[in-house]
Amino acid sequence: MFHNLRIKIGRYYYKKEQSQTDRHCQMTNLQDAKRIGILYTLDEVLDYERVSAFVRQLQGNHKEVKALGFVKNKNLIQRFLPKISYDFFSKRDLTWFYKPIHTQVKDFIEKEFDLLIDLSLHDSFPLKYIAGLSKALLRVGKFSEENTDYYDLLIDMKQTTTSDEYLGQIQHYLSIINPHAKRL
Repeated sequence: MFHNLRIKIGRYYYKKEQSQTDRHCQMTNLQDAKRIGILYTLDEVLDYERVSAFVRQLQGNHKEVKALGFVKNKNLIQRFLPKISYDFFSKRDLTWFYKPIHTQVKDFIEKEFDLLIDLSLHDSFPLKYIAGLSKALLRVGKFSEENTDYYDLLIDMKQTTTSDEYLGQIQHYLSIINPHAKRL
């Protein structure tokens, strides 16, 4: 119950900040995107390896990629040092109402990505906060009714979906988007 109150206060502050931003969604696909931001939750080493492989794939296609991971386990954050394309933040970098306040988070939000992809399968308010305030032209995340406030393109997945299946669906849909199609 106390957690829900903190989230509710966090949503209030998010909406207040979000109302002060001027952003227009622009459809883009993986092929056309030049600058890509990736958000993810780092729960175990396998998560880092999965994200690293995806980042290498994108960089191999001449994309500028920046990945920001939310580390819940204090032991893991010491294991991964920030690199040029990777930054991390943890629970200690959150306010009482779960707003991320780390310097790298602020830089990530201000970066003008063509595409922002949230790879987390489970709801994480700090990651949604970052995605929702991001200046990215297109923000992609997992579907839920609540997530419509944070993302422009939502991928609907079953509860039993694995991280690899989710990443595959993201790649599939982002490869078939026609950003030049006429809008109705």
